[in-house]
Amino acid sequence: MHEVSIAISIVESVEGVLAEEAAASTVGAAVGVGRVSSVRVMVGAMSGVVPEALEFAWSAATRGTALAGATLAIESVSAAVWCEACSAEREISGIALRCPSCGAMCPELVRGRELEIMSLEMTDD
Repeated sequence: MHEVSIAISIVESVEGVLAEEAAASTVGAAVGVGRVSSVRVMVGAMSGVVPEALEFAWSAATRGTALAGATLAIESVSAAVWCEACSAEREISGIALRCPSCGAMCPELVRGRELEIMSLEMTDD
């Protein structure tokens, strides 16, 4: 289950951003940045990440970190190809890179590989 290492990487990335923000906002005085209450990520259907497994790994990955207690909001992105024959973007299901309208092979996956941190929601302590 590689989702555990992905959850840990998300936590480390967010903690890095928090550290940078804290360092940038301090001008001789310690300034709190608050607490992360939610992290929103985008996960593509062809990314190889199982959203349910990532959610399951999240609480273990955040335990004892600055993100402890934060929720993980996952936005799923469907897979889509560019069909040259139809001159259109077509949403696909499964792993076959074929146009669902005309059946043509479509080697260009235009959406569905995403694995991105989109935003953080912070609360004041």
